[in-house]
Amino acid sequence: MSYAVGDVGTLAEIQEWARSNKVDTTTIELMNQTNDILDHVPFRESNTMRGHETRLRTGLPEIYFRQLYRGTPISKSQYSRVVEGIGILEGRMELDVLEKQLYQSSFGAYRLSEGKAFMEALRQKAATLFFYGDHAKLADEFDGFATRYCDLNNPHVIDASEFTYGSNDEEEEGGEGETGLTSMYLVAWGPDSVHGIFPKDSVGGLKHTDLGTYTTTDNEGRKLEVIADLWSWSLGLCVRDWRSVVRICNIKTKYLANTLTGTLANVNNESKVSSTREDGWINLKDLTIIAKSKIPAGMRNRAVWYCNPQVLAGLEIQSSDTKNVHLHYGEYFGVQNVPAIHSRPVFECECITNNEERVTAGGSYPEKNSQQ
Repeated sequence: MSYAVGDVGTLAEIQEWARSNKVDTTTIELMNQTNDILDHVPFRESNTMRGHETRLRTGLPEIYFRQLYRGTPISKSQYSRVVEGIGILEGRMELDVLEKQLYQSSFGAYRLSEGKAFMEALRQKAATLFFYGDHAKLADEFDGFATRYCDLNNPHVIDASEFTYGSNDEEEEGGEGETGLTSMYLVAWGPDSVHGIFPKDSVGGLKHTDLGTYTTTDNEGRKLEVIADLWSWSLGLCVRDWRSVVRICNIKTKYLANTLTGTLANVNNESKVSSTREDGWINLKDLTIIAKSKIPAGMRNRAVWYCNPQVLAGLEIQSSDTKNVHLHYGEYFGVQNVPAIHSRPVFECECITNNEERVTAGGSYPEKNSQQ
């Protein structure tokens, strides 16, 4: 999956461009080593200083029948303007100058080791924002997929509970069913569908600034000398075409291990295997087929699944049935043995939690998701 740099590009492609322009990109290389999912996101430079402004077509022009000696009425398409925000993540690291004397020649490695912890924290925060960022709750955040696709009235939000076998009365009591929910997301990345954004006139990716040595104060106001580093990452999410994302929500985590159990039966003197569904069995096969079909045909070849390890385990358990061949393994984005559903790769994302709020039909779509 590759896009022309200058339009959109993954962090690896941005790194290559920056290297050719003699820009230090060491941090981007380190980022790629510790964050697989962000390798898939095509990033694009925003077109304004306050965010990325896009124009979405919301209606087509009217078409008329032409008659002799009569003109054709003028018509035009309708569109709306949307500005996607950018969040600024930062982490400041300060090391006492005495540690440089203690570690001596090993201080550089120690400093880098501490810095990797900051990079990992930023990576996890960024990945979480892509799914759960909520600008309405925290003004500094950008809206993630779960925030945008949060209503069952949205045709691209599928309720997994409708594909679950058996009774789940505990949900009505507000028990495990309400706190043990998760989601799968199918995302068709692309410059005209959904992509990441970074500030105008900057280079995308995590940035490192060596602040050198300066004087600061401890918790009691006493001065000391420290060696400091600043880690920052400015990024956002732009969903230009709401049809490019599908969310399968309300997946009950406690039932993901349940599958089909085969039993041998003798029917008309012939041995046949019949499948019995365990209570709480979730039909992931049908759910993923329906989700894939909702993505426009021209975008499906770019679609990628994201789920947490529990959902991926459930997919593999269900696929252990020899009659179930919808999941196979292949190489995607340079990674081998990646599971794929209907030829679309599935990647783990541990930031997708198992305690999501239940998604309901709030009756507010599309107003609630007007940014799409």
